[in-house]
Amino acid sequence: MRDFEKSLLIVLLIATLTLILGCGARVKRAPLGTIETDLDAERRITELEKMAAEYPEDENVYFALGNAFYDQAMPLEARTNYDKALELNPGFNKARINLAMLYAETAAPDTALIILEEALRIDPSDPKAYNNLGMVHYSLGNNDRAVKAYTKAIEFDPDNVEARYNLGLAFAETGLLMEAVREWRVVLELEPEGEMAERTRVSLDKVEKLLAR
Repeated sequence: MRDFEKSLLIVLLIATLTLILGCGARVKRAPLGTIETDLDAERRITELEKMAAEYPEDENVYFALGNAFYDQAMPLEARTNYDKALELNPGFNKARINLAMLYAETAAPDTALIILEEALRIDPSDPKAYNNLGMVHYSLGNNDRAVKAYTKAIEFDPDNVEARYNLGLAFAETGLLMEAVREWRVVLELEPEGEMAERTRVSLDKVEKLLAR
């Protein structure tokens, strides 16, 4: 066999082995969509824990478990599952962002800021990470930094009503009432009905009364 043919055969063998090994390493994904949406919290957690035992390499199961524990105000359990999701997939920013907010809500905002900055290093165009970064800064009284973070969130997602509402709050807090009104009117254009719309109308009404004095 000529050298060229030998080289070609080796390349083909390597490619075949890579394909076989790659398929073998593929993570088995849990059928999360089969869990009924109307289950009570305890039953949902039980079903997710069963899936975690059956699909221990699927980071999405641990993310869902983290969210379920988060909703039930069980921060230690939520953090354990977010950490596990990130251990399996270090680039899983949704888990990282929720973990950050968990820290923010359990009196560890400095840790939350570190985690959110890490999330933005991984994905510098993540609007939720910017929005949540703004929320943490706002809670610490860092309104200028909050404004910058919310503005970046809107830059990457102009229809992000949560970021626009939050930006309005930060503007109002610093006395920029017209800017707050502008953002809240956009929120109502984008989402005229629902909880966000009701909250926005209340805030808008208060500020417009101040401007009318």
